[in-house]
Amino acid sequence: MIKHIANWKLIKQIAIEWMLKNNNKAISLEELEKLFIAKHPERNPVNVSLDTRMLTVNSNSRLSYLYIFGRPSSGKKIRNPHLANLENRKTVEYPRKSSEKNEKDFFFHIETEDSSLFERYNSKKHGEWEIELTDETNKLNNINKLKKIE
Repeated sequence: MIKHIANWKLIKQIAIEWMLKNNNKAISLEELEKLFIAKHPERNPVNVSLDTRMLTVNSNSRLSYLYIFGRPSSGKKIRNPHLANLENRKTVEYPRKSSEKNEKDFFFHIETEDSSLFERYNSKKHGEWEIELTDETNKLNNINKLKKIE
């Protein structure tokens, strides 16, 4: 039996292969979708856009994926640190900063006039980004933010 591989991992692999062949140029979302369909015709391509944005450090869409490593407790520490897959399995605290060591911090989004491009995230070039959680006890102002660290 073949083990199921998540679409986001396939998207990431497609992007790596494409970038290696194209001198690390940024790839368009349209190109990623086309390559995904060609390489994995048995898969539903409907989530390629969403999964790509989940992998993008400067995409507000990733705020929808805050609990990728488990829901944070009231102390803003995740309850399942063993899922974090980080150095020494340390507890991940929020705000969570972008890191090239995190397999889900992969793309950086570049918006152009006529297309949406994604290049490989590089903290030296793109800076650090963080997901900042607001106080969960104050439900009226519970707005999570994505911001560049200055």
